[in-house]
Amino acid sequence: MKAMLCLISEQHVPNLLGVHELRPDLLVLLETEGMKRREAANRFLKALAIGGQDYLTRNEIVPLEDGDSIEETERALKGVYERYRDAEWIVNITGGTKPMSIGAYGFFRQKKNARIIYVSASDQSRALDFSGGADIPLSHRISVAEFLAGYGFDVLHYDKVQENEERSRRWLGLAAEIAARSQNGAILGLLANLSRISKERRGRYRGLKISESDGLFLNDGHLREMIASSFGLACDGGHFTGALDKYAVRFLTGGWLEVFTWGLLRGLDRVWDVHLGLQIGMKNEKLQNDLDVVFMTDQSLRIVECKSGGQEHDREGSDTLYKIEAIRKQLGALRVRSYLVTTSDNVIDSETGNIKEHLEDRSRLYECNIVKPEDVRSLAQMYLAGDVRLNARVAQVFNIRQAV
Repeated sequence: MKAMLCLISEQHVPNLLGVHELRPDLLVLLETEGMKRREAANRFLKALAIGGQDYLTRNEIVPLEDGDSIEETERALKGVYERYRDAEWIVNITGGTKPMSIGAYGFFRQKKNARIIYVSASDQSRALDFSGGADIPLSHRISVAEFLAGYGFDVLHYDKVQENEERSRRWLGLAAEIAARSQNGAILGLLANLSRISKERRGRYRGLKISESDGLFLNDGHLREMIASSFGLACDGGHFTGALDKYAVRFLTGGWLEVFTWGLLRGLDRVWDVHLGLQIGMKNEKLQNDLDVVFMTDQSLRIVECKSGGQEHDREGSDTLYKIEAIRKQLGALRVRSYLVTTSDNVIDSETGNIKEHLEDRSRLYECNIVKPEDVRSLAQMYLAGDVRLNARVAQVFNIRQAV
């Protein structure tokens, strides 16, 4: 039998990677009282189950009263080791407190049937073998749902997310066309007018019936035809008429930027599990968050907030950054970074053309990359032109490492 010891802490990713790679028969989870109150071991088991590794009936949770005691850690391990003395042991000392790691290493260091491993925070693609063996490649790609489950969050209404993504695939080309023209007065006027009508009639919830008197006019023939054909609208003399369902209204009143960003990120080789409009929540809490775009890279979660239009309510651009940081901190995870993708010039210093200094400073503090309006436009132009350099440029803009 192969038994694996995991030291439970709030950061579950190193333990999860080790289990996926080494597939033990039994998990032994050393958990302090503080971690028990946070349900950390149960969250870890849930994350494993989501990823296809069900240990709900193949685990033993070993309580540890004092996680700052090396001696107590060794005593707890001695008891469980005696029960499984004949097992082949794998000891992951990455998690827990430092005294727990020291205690586990000290107890198992002289055991011939034990292999001690460690996953560095700077490189989670391998586990170091402190027993003198070769490094262990960690190939499992953690999904968004696995990552979030370890912190007590659930992905809600995933079936609706899939439906939304299926619709969005059909609209990706149109989203790129709008993004490429996102500073064009004609398209800005059309979308602003549509947003105003939508607010008046609750179009994002009910859909909209559009008549010529609504004045939804566009003189760009190519884009006009794309909008009309995508949503079954008539277009007489440049004026749109017909009916838009709520999904079309949401797309045209800002969702196009989310769709375009989602489409760009899906093409990167070191990015996976890219999702659009993900809703997450925590058990027994009413508070939920809607995330415009999320994805995984380097075993870490990335969240993207998209803001189109003038954003007149946030002229300095600070409110959106505060919101993004609040969501990131709520997740309680160390390896989470964020992005603000915007077509609004309110983040730009009119004199220098760069991001405003105070926003640049705050974005560094929050570990939030701001993707500027000019970057959105240039990426859209590259997408529409079929430029082979697009993925490399997307990776550069979003500061994502790519394979050499």
